[in-house]
Amino acid sequence: MQKILSIFAALAVASALSAAETILYSESFTCADDWSSGYAQIASTDLSAAVAGDEINVYVTAVSSGTEWPQVYLQYVDAEWNWVDFADTHNYSLSGKTAPHKATIALTQAMIDNITAGNYLIVKGAGYTAEKITFTHTPAEAGTTQSIWSGSVVMPDNWGAWQTINASKFANAVEGQLLRCRFSDLSTNAQLQLKQTGDWSELVDAPLAQISGRYYDYTITASMLVELKANGVIVSGSNYTLKEVLLINPADLKPLTLAVPVTDNWVFTAKPAITIHIENPYGEPVTANVEVEITTDRSVTVASLSATKELAAGASQDIFMTTNDNLAPGFYKATCIVNDDLARAFVFGIDPTDIVSAPDKQPDFDSFWAAAKAQLADIDMNATLTEITAKSTATRKVYLVEMNSVPDGLTGEPVVVRGYYCEPTDGQKHPVIMHYAGYDSGYRPGGQDVKPYCPSGDAEPTYAEFFLSTRGQNINNRAADEREADGKGDFVNTYGDWFAFHFGDKDSYYYRGAFMDCVQAVRFMATRSTSDMTNLFAEGQSQGGAFTYAAAALSDYPFRAIAPAIAFLGDYPDYFEITNWPAYVARENQGTMTDAEMFAFLSYFDTKNLATVISSPTLACIGLQDNVCPPHTNIAPYNNLQSTDKQLIFNPELMHQADNDWYSRFMAFFKAHTNSTGTDLLMAGNQQPAASKVLRDGQLYIIHNNVKFNANGTMVK
Repeated sequence: MQKILSIFAALAVASALSAAETILYSESFTCADDWSSGYAQIASTDLSAAVAGDEINVYVTAVSSGTEWPQVYLQYVDAEWNWVDFADTHNYSLSGKTAPHKATIALTQAMIDNITAGNYLIVKGAGYTAEKITFTHTPAEAGTTQSIWSGSVVMPDNWGAWQTINASKFANAVEGQLLRCRFSDLSTNAQLQLKQTGDWSELVDAPLAQISGRYYDYTITASMLVELKANGVIVSGSNYTLKEVLLINPADLKPLTLAVPVTDNWVFTAKPAITIHIENPYGEPVTANVEVEITTDRSVTVASLSATKELAAGASQDIFMTTNDNLAPGFYKATCIVNDDLARAFVFGIDPTDIVSAPDKQPDFDSFWAAAKAQLADIDMNATLTEITAKSTATRKVYLVEMNSVPDGLTGEPVVVRGYYCEPTDGQKHPVIMHYAGYDSGYRPGGQDVKPYCPSGDAEPTYAEFFLSTRGQNINNRAADEREADGKGDFVNTYGDWFAFHFGDKDSYYYRGAFMDCVQAVRFMATRSTSDMTNLFAEGQSQGGAFTYAAAALSDYPFRAIAPAIAFLGDYPDYFEITNWPAYVARENQGTMTDAEMFAFLSYFDTKNLATVISSPTLACIGLQDNVCPPHTNIAPYNNLQSTDKQLIFNPELMHQADNDWYSRFMAFFKAHTNSTGTDLLMAGNQQPAASKVLRDGQLYIIHNNVKFNANGTMVK
């Protein structure tokens, strides 16, 4: 009976052990007094569930009296099979200890990271014998706040680094928790992305994030939780240093209510004026630690401001922050943080029209473009018109125009480019508007079904309009069923990524041909009997804004007024320091060119250089938060214009987009600059146009009678 009780007692002890500890190693080993022999190794996979605070236990059965410093000592075997010391605490002194003894060493997160990134944990030391090694793991309660990884991983601008978080770290995660990524050392256009470990696709319900401040939270959805528990996650991105990943119970947070309103359109003289509104929603006083870091648009810190305020229960307060010193003309970023929470991060301007973007024209700049225009003049345009009957009306007919433009180089066959042309039917001359298109990034073969915009005949019946698609883009990059019905076959882009096409060779570079396409479209309009070329206008957004500048600089016909918005292709040397794209494309195609040689090549296609010969009245707009064509690159050509009749609209909260009123604004600007000898276009009572066009996330929308339609004419909510 006594023997049976002993067995039950042993089973109870084993059960208790398995509940708290896992046996990792169960063979006797002896570590010599002089460290010359004796160790045990434990596979890193056996510790995949470890979290900071878990323990390694070494069951010592004998301690040598002949060792001055008997101790248990931990090392790890890294991915290259080197035995490496831990930087953190990793030994346990056995001096004065008698056997049997349980030597326990707590694991830090850094130690866990070393072990799981390598091959083995090594238990060694001097002057003892042990019979067993165990692992004590204290599971976190489901949904509790916990740190699941910490360290320092630099995420460079080429997305060349990442950190894998094992599935075991999410064993106690629950739906609704926050997955918080903490970071530091952010530079311009810092981005965070969570990827699936299997195929590196985007983690479900976790879209790419533009990051500011000190952390970014993803809310764990049911679908996300399934993936995290099964496979873990990869944390990647660019332009920041990953410091920690946590699971947070939202109930554990007590955030203040924060707001940073727009003041003075976020365009200031000499000093910024930043107001941070703080509300304390709790029934107890709270200390608000306010920090504002101000950097240049190249992420160089110019000021670090701070203040501490005590807020009574339920109280609110506005805190005003500014710099001690005047700031030089330029664009800056303010990151406003209260108690570690991001209140707002935003770009603001200081005296932006005083920014100097010095031209860097090469000596042959003018002759280069004169030669390109001469080549264009020698080409038979051979324009053909195909009516788009579904779009034509009694007031205007709408055509697909196909015409020859310059080859992709100094020799070769002309390139056929296309556009939609709207011709009034009354036989009178009408002012002309050239519409230039943005980069065709919203479409790739096999991708989204995005038809190029084609207006109806009634859209602007008092104008002759041309909507150009430069070589390889838009109409020239669509299958027949992805265009307006024109009876033609498929049109295929043969250029690949347009910015990269023949990069480095100015005579065959994509934008030499594309700029000539813009000029050829103007020449086409001059051949039409209904075109009043004394009232010639141009507009475009993004790449279309750059084309607007290029057409105004290079056209044979002077423009009465132009309206470039959020313009692309400006001030390349600074552009490449401020944001990633198209800088990374240029770097990938730079080849043996030095930076000086690369920027000399790009200078031929830089809007800041083209602007020096433009005297047309100009209306331009900039999104201050634009990270695609940043405000510094937008204002470079504007500040270099020769025109004294120019206006610039700052949209303080917009990114790469024009405001909802942009169409009405530039149309009113064109009407104000229309030569009175042409057709009278002023509408009675300053009536607004029937429809407005809005660019959102690279897509064109038409707003008619307060209803929004996409470029296909389908109503969208």
